[in-house]
Amino acid sequence: MMFPDKSAVLEIQSKLIERYGGIHGLRDEGGLESALSAAENRAYYEDAPIEILAATYAFHLSQAHAFLDGNKRIAAAVAGVFLELNGAWLKASQDEIIELFLGIAASRISREDVENKFAEWIIFTKEDDAE
Repeated sequence: MMFPDKSAVLEIQSKLIERYGGIHGLRDEGGLESALSAAENRAYYEDAPIEILAATYAFHLSQAHAFLDGNKRIAAAVAGVFLELNGAWLKASQDEIIELFLGIAASRISREDVENKFAEWIIFTKEDDAE
Protein backbone atom coordinates (compact mmCIF):
# COMPACT_ATOMS: atom_id res chain seq x y z
CA MET A 1 0.00 0.00 0.00
CA MET A 2 1.35 3.42 -0.94
CA PHE A 3 0.58 6.48 1.20
CA PRO A 4 1.12 10.15 0.28
CA ASP A 5 3.65 11.82 2.57
CA LYS A 6 3.39 15.25 4.17
CA SER A 7 5.60 16.97 1.58
CA ALA A 8 3.42 15.63 -1.26
CA VAL A 9 0.28 16.85 0.52
CA LEU A 10 1.79 20.30 1.03
CA GLU A 11 2.68 20.44 -2.67
CA ILE A 12 -0.85 19.36 -3.67
CA GLN A 13 -2.34 22.05 -1.41
CA SER A 14 -0.09 24.71 -2.92
CA LYS A 15 -1.08 23.72 -6.46
CA LEU A 16 -4.78 23.70 -5.55
CA ILE A 17 -4.53 27.20 -4.08
CA GLU A 18 -2.67 28.44 -7.18
CA ARG A 19 -5.33 26.95 -9.45
CA TYR A 20 -8.53 27.74 -7.54
CA GLY A 21 -7.51 30.60 -5.29
CA GLY A 22 -7.35 31.00 -1.55
CA ILE A 23 -4.75 31.52 1.14
CA HIS A 24 -1.51 29.55 1.13
CA GLY A 25 -0.27 28.09 4.36
CA LEU A 26 -0.54 25.60 7.13
CA ARG A 27 -2.56 26.48 10.22
CA ASP A 28 -1.92 23.33 12.27
CA GLU A 29 1.03 21.08 11.42
CA GLY A 30 0.14 18.63 14.18
CA GLY A 31 -3.41 18.39 12.88
CA LEU A 32 -2.12 17.63 9.39
CA GLU A 33 0.27 14.98 10.67
CA SER A 34 -2.47 13.39 12.77
CA ALA A 35 -4.90 13.32 9.82
CA LEU A 36 -2.27 11.76 7.57
CA SER A 37 -1.23 9.16 10.10
CA ALA A 38 -4.84 8.09 10.73
CA ALA A 39 -5.00 6.16 7.46
CA GLU A 40 -1.61 4.51 7.96
CA ASN A 41 -2.58 3.54 11.52
CA ARG A 42 -5.82 1.97 10.32
CA ALA A 43 -3.91 0.04 7.65
CA TYR A 44 -1.44 -1.27 10.21
CA TYR A 45 -3.68 -1.90 13.22
CA GLU A 46 -6.99 -2.76 11.55
CA ASP A 47 -5.81 -4.12 8.18
CA ALA A 48 -8.44 -1.78 6.72
CA PRO A 49 -9.16 -2.04 2.98
CA ILE A 50 -8.32 0.70 0.51
CA GLU A 51 -11.79 2.32 0.47
CA ILE A 52 -11.74 2.65 4.28
CA LEU A 53 -8.26 4.20 4.15
CA ALA A 54 -9.27 6.69 1.45
CA ALA A 55 -12.38 7.60 3.45
CA THR A 56 -10.15 8.10 6.48
CA TYR A 57 -8.07 10.65 4.55
CA ALA A 58 -11.24 12.35 3.32
CA PHE A 59 -12.80 12.59 6.75
CA HIS A 60 -9.79 13.47 8.89
CA LEU A 61 -8.26 16.00 6.50
CA SER A 62 -11.64 17.74 6.19
CA GLN A 63 -12.11 17.79 9.96
CA ALA A 64 -8.53 18.77 10.88
CA HIS A 65 -8.73 22.24 9.30
CA ALA A 66 -4.94 22.04 9.11
CA PHE A 67 -4.65 24.55 6.26
CA LEU A 68 -5.55 28.21 6.18
CA ASP A 69 -7.77 27.55 3.16
CA GLY A 70 -8.89 24.70 0.92
CA ASN A 71 -9.32 21.97 3.53
CA LYS A 72 -12.17 20.22 1.71
CA ARG A 73 -10.28 20.44 -1.59
CA ILE A 74 -7.11 18.99 -0.12
CA ALA A 75 -9.07 16.22 1.60
CA ALA A 76 -10.72 15.25 -1.69
CA ALA A 77 -7.45 15.49 -3.60
CA VAL A 78 -5.44 13.41 -1.12
CA ALA A 79 -8.13 10.73 -0.97
CA GLY A 80 -8.09 10.65 -4.77
CA VAL A 81 -4.29 10.54 -4.99
CA PHE A 82 -4.19 7.74 -2.43
CA LEU A 83 -6.69 5.72 -4.45
CA GLU A 84 -4.83 6.37 -7.70
CA LEU A 85 -1.50 5.37 -6.14
CA ASN A 86 -3.10 2.09 -5.17
CA GLY A 87 -4.95 1.25 -8.39
CA ALA A 88 -8.43 2.55 -7.71
CA TRP A 89 -10.71 5.55 -8.16
CA LEU A 90 -14.19 6.68 -7.21
CA LYS A 91 -17.04 6.41 -9.67
CA ALA A 92 -19.10 9.34 -8.43
CA SER A 93 -20.27 12.58 -9.98
CA GLN A 94 -18.67 15.87 -9.11
CA ASP A 95 -21.93 16.89 -7.42
CA GLU A 96 -21.89 13.73 -5.27
CA ILE A 97 -18.29 14.38 -4.24
CA ILE A 98 -19.00 18.02 -3.43
CA GLU A 99 -22.08 17.11 -1.40
CA LEU A 100 -20.09 14.51 0.54
CA PHE A 101 -17.25 16.88 1.43
CA LEU A 102 -19.59 19.72 2.36
CA GLY A 103 -21.39 17.26 4.65
CA ILE A 104 -18.13 16.18 6.26
CA ALA A 105 -17.06 19.79 6.85
CA ALA A 106 -20.44 20.65 8.37
CA SER A 107 -20.26 17.56 10.65
CA ARG A 108 -23.46 16.18 9.10
CA ILE A 109 -21.68 13.07 7.82
CA SER A 110 -19.81 10.60 10.03
CA ARG A 111 -16.61 8.79 9.14
CA GLU A 112 -18.65 5.60 8.84
CA ASP A 113 -20.98 7.30 6.34
CA VAL A 114 -17.94 8.37 4.29
CA GLU A 115 -16.58 4.83 4.43
CA ASN A 116 -19.91 3.47 3.15
CA LYS A 117 -19.99 5.96 0.27
CA PHE A 118 -16.40 5.18 -0.72
CA ALA A 119 -17.14 1.44 -0.59
CA GLU A 120 -20.14 2.04 -2.86
CA TRP A 121 -18.20 4.21 -5.32
CA ILE A 122 -14.80 2.49 -5.51
CA ILE A 123 -13.61 1.03 -8.81
CA PHE A 124 -10.37 -0.93 -9.14
CA THR A 125 -8.22 -0.43 -12.21
CA LYS A 126 -6.94 -3.99 -12.03
CA GLU A 127 -8.86 -7.06 -10.91
CA ASP A 128 -6.15 -8.22 -8.49
CA ASP A 129 -6.28 -4.87 -6.62
CA ALA A 130 -9.71 -5.72 -5.25
CA GLU A 131 -8.33 -8.67 -3.29
